[in-house]
Parts: sequence; C-alpha cells; structure tokens
Amino acid sequence: MTKIEQDNELLNIKQAAHLLNVSEVSLRRWTRSGALACLRVGPKQERRFRREDLAAFLQKNATPSTKTREHSPASGNAHVDPEGVRIDHGSHVCSLYENDLGRVKLAVPFLFEGLSAGELCFLVASKAAQDMILARLESVLPGLRNEIAQGRLVVLDGAKSGAAMYDYFKNTFVEETRSSSRRLRVVGDMVWAVERGLGIDELIDFELRYNQFLAHQFPVASLCQYDARKFSGVAILDALKCHEDTFNYPLGRFLN
Repeated sequence: MTKIEQDNELLNIKQAAHLLNVSEVSLRRWTRSGALACLRVGPKQERRFRREDLAAFLQKNATPSTKTREHSPASGNAHVDPEGVRIDHGSHVCSLYENDLGRVKLAVPFLFEGLSAGELCFLVASKAAQDMILARLESVLPGLRNEIAQGRLVVLDGAKSGAAMYDYFKNTFVEETRSSSRRLRVVGDMVWAVERGLGIDELIDFELRYNQFLAHQFPVASLCQYDARKFSGVAILDALKCHEDTFNYPLGRFLN
C-alpha cells in the first residue's frame, strides 16, 4: 500500500465492489462516466476509492423521501440495486443465493436506500443473518445503531408460526399507514423460518397469504431471500410461485 492510500484509507476496486455489493465492471463504468469519484494512483493509474465517496454515491442514488405517492398507496418506486433494478412499492419479489456474499448483495442496498428515504424498514432474519447484513450495512451507514434505536429499522428473529408472523405484519402495516404517510420496506431472509421450526408447507402458506393480502395492498416493497444451501429445489420452486412480481424484472439480478 502506498503512502497516499495509508493516509486516506483508500479502497482498491475489489474492496469497493465488495462494499457496494456490485461488480468491478460496474465500478469502472461509473467512474468513466463521472457518476462515482475515484483517485488514480501508481504507475498503472489504478483506481482507489474513499469510503465517504462510496457512501455519497449510495445516498445520491437513494429514492428521495419527499417523493409524492400517486394513484394508490402501493404506487411509486423503491430503488433496490445500485446497478439499476427498481422495485415498485406494492411488489413482492424473491431472490436466491448460494453463499454469504449473495445474502447481503441485495439486502444491504435495499435497506440502506429505504432508511435514506425515510421509510420504515424491517429485517426478519436469523441471528447469524442479522449479524452479517447489519455489519455490512453499518459500514456504509455509520448511524445504523441510531436508526434501530429510533425504531426506523425493526430487526426481528421471526415469529414462532407463519400465522403469528402474518398477523404481526398485518397489524403493523395497518397501524403505520393509519398514523403516517411513510412507505414501508421488508427484507425477509427466510432461514428464520427454518430456525423457528416452521415446516415448508407452513412457510409457503405464510408467503401466499402475505402475497395475496398484504404485499399489494400497502405501500410496501418486499424482498424475500432464500438460501439455496438450506432449502430444497421443490421448496424454492414453491417460493418462486409465491413471488410472481419477480418475473417483472431481469431474473439474473435475483440469483446470487
């Protein structure tokens, strides 16, 4: 590491891509276009990135909290992925991952941009998944602990039954939309259901009810994540059937 890197704590392109959960190709494209600031160091003029520039880039691409809802409570856009995927509020999508990096790739920017936009966010996950997602989120959002303390990010282990989890969201969504105009955002890392002892049939029943009665009736953008290491192929197929909104987007963005 050169002296300028040490003095300014610069990240190389691999580290920056890992922090933003995007490809190095995307970073090169953004720096060439001027969308993302970088420094050039050494005889090869290699790219180096300041953490504050990366955080500012995410902030700039977040959905503004002042954006007015139109037509219905579920209308509007919620920016999910820095590479360009936008999920409408009132949509319920599913992502699949096969490693720990895949677990955070969509969850972190999804939550970051929701919090930046003033939305009420929920993370339902096992303790291990919580630790992983929150650690990565805090690296780009230093005030994360305050967001949790103030109730703007609600972190849950999941309920002991699918019915209890459904009732929690139904009651919370009704109360929140009655008392405020905030939009909502949910990340469910569905390993929580396995650790809570829910069978696949019970989990899929919860997903179906959530999809039919909550996801499209409230101003909520919902992202459910399935760990391919923990669920069978049949279970994942059933999960995809509960998230038909996923097929409105490039499916490759939801396979990690």
